[in-house]
Amino acid sequence: MHDHDRKTTLSLQWLALPVMTALMAGCMALDPDTEPSHEDTVLEEHLSPSGFSSPSLAPLAETDWEVEGFARERGISYAEAQQRLGWQALAPHLDELLRADLGGRFGGVWVDAARRDRITVGVTREAFTEAEAVVRDAARKIGLTEGYDIVPVPRSLAEIERINDWLGDELEKVNERADATLTVGLRTDLNAVELQIPAEGRLTDAQRDLVATAKARLSDTVVVGSYAGRPTARACVYPYCDSPLRGGIRISNSGAGCTGAFVAKSKVNDALYQFTAGHCAYENYDDWSTRFTDGTSHVVGPVWHWQWHKGGDMAILRIKNVAGWDPEPWVYVTGGPDTTINSAYKIKSDNVSVLGMRICTTGAYYGRSDCGYVSQLGVTATYGGVTVRKLGRGSFCGTGGDSGSPMYASHVAYGLQVAGYSECDSLYQGIRAAESALNVNVLHAP
Repeated sequence: MHDHDRKTTLSLQWLALPVMTALMAGCMALDPDTEPSHEDTVLEEHLSPSGFSSPSLAPLAETDWEVEGFARERGISYAEAQQRLGWQALAPHLDELLRADLGGRFGGVWVDAARRDRITVGVTREAFTEAEAVVRDAARKIGLTEGYDIVPVPRSLAEIERINDWLGDELEKVNERADATLTVGLRTDLNAVELQIPAEGRLTDAQRDLVATAKARLSDTVVVGSYAGRPTARACVYPYCDSPLRGGIRISNSGAGCTGAFVAKSKVNDALYQFTAGHCAYENYDDWSTRFTDGTSHVVGPVWHWQWHKGGDMAILRIKNVAGWDPEPWVYVTGGPDTTINSAYKIKSDNVSVLGMRICTTGAYYGRSDCGYVSQLGVTATYGGVTVRKLGRGSFCGTGGDSGSPMYASHVAYGLQVAGYSECDSLYQGIRAAESALNVNVLHAP
C-alpha cells in the first residue's frame, strides 16, 4: 500500500512545483486525430514463466511508466513488475467466470501483496476438492497459466455480500444526520466484512448499538476497525487540454469544479457523453465547460443524467459540439511519482476491480496523477449527507475537485473517483455499474 508519509511529503513538494510546466507539456502539442496468512493447505500453480500468456502484456509494453512505477513501489525488477501486472489484468475476468462457475462455493478473488501480488481464489472448505478443477479450467480459459493460488475459506462470497448489504441498510439509517459516520465494505482477503468507526467525532446511540449488534450477531464475519478523516465529496479545479475532448480535465459549472472522466457512447444511438461524479451534477442541469490551453472557455454540454443516492454516484454530460470536440477514448495522464505525462493515454476496455489490484487516477485539482491499491469493495459510506452503496476504496490520493476523475490501469477503465476519507484514502464508483445505470458504454480505443 501507499506510504502516507511519502505521499504527504510529495504533495507538499508538488504545491511548490511549477504546475503550468507540466500542464503545457501535456496539452500544447496534441494530435487532433485501478493479508492475514491462511493456515490451511494452499494449492499453488508453479509453472514456468515462459508458459504465461496474457493479452494484457502487450499494452503494458506501450506504457512502461505503469510498469516502472510499480517496480519502484515494490522494489522489484521491470520484468517481475510486468508479469505481476499481467496477472492483475486477468483477475477481474477470473472473478467474473468463477462467480458463474462456482456459485455458492466461490469465496472471491483478490491480489495478495504478501504473496508477490499473486491472484488468490477463495473456495469454501467443504467444496474445495471438487472446485479445484473448476478454478484451474477457468484460469486456463483466460490465459492465466501461473501466478494464482487456491485457498479454502469458511464462507462464500455470497454470504459475506449478504452481510455487507444488511450492514449497509443499517448504516443508511444510523448515519442520517449524524456528525460522524460509520462505513462498511467487503474484505475478500479476510473472508469478512469490515465495519469501520471514525477516529474523529462522537457516535450516536444508534450507531453504537449497531456496532455492538454487529459484533454480537456476526462474530468473526465482521472485522471492526477505525478510519482517519471524514468521507468528503471531491468537487473543485486544474488542468485543461485543447480538443480532442478526453478524461482527466477540469470541468466547471456555475462556480463548481469537478473532473471530467471517460468519454462514453449511448447504448441506443450514436450520442456521446462524458462521465463525471453524480454529486457534481446534483440538481444542476446547466452547461458544463472546460478551457483550452489559451485560456478560452468552451462548452462541453449539459448534465444528461445523474445519480447520487444509495444506487451510486455517477453522471454523464451530453457533448454538444461533437464535431468541434472530436472526442477520443483518452485520459490526460499528468506526471507524478507513479506516472509519466501522457496526454493521449488510450482506454481500450473496461472492467470490475478486485481487492488488492493497483489502479491509478488523474484528478483535475490534485495536480498530478496517482496510483494506489484497492483496499475494500462494496463500500457503504455517507458524505454530503447522502449514503452511497457499492463503492470501491483505495490508497490512491486525491483532493477537492477530483470528483469524477477516471480510475484506470493497463488501458482498462475501472471507475470514477468520488470522495475520500483523507488525502490518500479514497472512494470510487465502479465503471460497470455506472455504465449500466446511465445506459452508456465507455468509448474504447482500437
